[in-house]
Amino acid sequence: MMRKVETSSAVLEPRPRNNGRKLIALDLPSCGDVKWGSVTRVIPDRANLLVDLADRICPMNQPPRAHDVMIAQVTSVGRHAGIELDSGRKAGFAAGDVLGLAFGFRYATRQFYGEVPPLLTEYHMLSQGGVSGRVCSAPNEFLSPTVVKPIGYLCDADGATVNLRDHAFDIVKPHCCVPTILVVGSAMDSGKTTAAANLIRGLCRAGYRVHGGKLTGTGCMRDLLRMHDAGASRVMDFTSVGFASTSMASQSELQQIADVLYSQLSADHPDCLVLEIADGLVQRETKLMMSHLASNKMFDHLLLAIHDTMAAPTCVDILRRLWDIGPTAISGAATISPLSTEELQNLVDLPCLRKEDLASPMIATKFFLQTNPKPVVS
Repeated sequence: MMRKVETSSAVLEPRPRNNGRKLIALDLPSCGDVKWGSVTRVIPDRANLLVDLADRICPMNQPPRAHDVMIAQVTSVGRHAGIELDSGRKAGFAAGDVLGLAFGFRYATRQFYGEVPPLLTEYHMLSQGGVSGRVCSAPNEFLSPTVVKPIGYLCDADGATVNLRDHAFDIVKPHCCVPTILVVGSAMDSGKTTAAANLIRGLCRAGYRVHGGKLTGTGCMRDLLRMHDAGASRVMDFTSVGFASTSMASQSELQQIADVLYSQLSADHPDCLVLEIADGLVQRETKLMMSHLASNKMFDHLLLAIHDTMAAPTCVDILRRLWDIGPTAISGAATISPLSTEELQNLVDLPCLRKEDLASPMIATKFFLQTNPKPVVS
């Protein structure tokens, strides 16, 4: 069950943007540090001390846009009691601490559902990676969101608000065509990242050099680190293209994300790519991304992760009906045990692979890279 989250934040009337640079007085300890959310890591020159940012914080005179960067002070700690740093470590915080955040929408059926709101006196943390906005609804059992009070926008030397898109990676040309395996799922928490990471492990054990990426979702280092830990020699996601999250991204923006990440990850000629799309097949951004990838033949195999057995026939039907795609195999949370895998196998005429199967070099190679086998590395 999702509940609506009420907010008492007052809406501020927008004021015209100042053309010149205008600083604000910070009523904060000059020796305080700034904890930067991992979604801001594309920005090259983030100062860790608040005093070093004093001449780079400008008043919030206009409504935030998606991916605008805000410096804010924690006023009350709720569901998120820490923020994920670039390293993937979660740094705890308390009321009064200062955070570097980025505005963004969030679509998550099992987490906060949030928006980029108008000018407010306070905002919510939507994710541990540092996406900020206003929570619209949440599962019933959730604590209230962590509340932050804006200090100001992070600005550049000309007084313009820093937006993550200003620092986006671009397409690398020319780039090579690399065998690509796409991982999609029936819903949030269906086991997509677990499947992707174990497939990467199996392919790396078979002697392949694999790069991994995440095309959509809410910025978080955890999924990328799981791919890296499984053996991927390079990992990237949409935050490198300047998106704190991909919720509410336009079709052209999603195409840009896919094209940039594919070119970047294939530029130095890995043996294969493993790319993941967040959420489920019925979600808006997933459908738009799938349409772009399928129409441009940007992947060679599709691994379907499902949460429960009965979702399998529906997902297979959606893939074949909308994009004329037949999955190479099915995995995910529904294969958590031999018994559930047997139930699934009795329902669909496709290979059903547990995570242990995907991590096997022989099985990973057999199903996903049959045309270019390499000797198994002992």
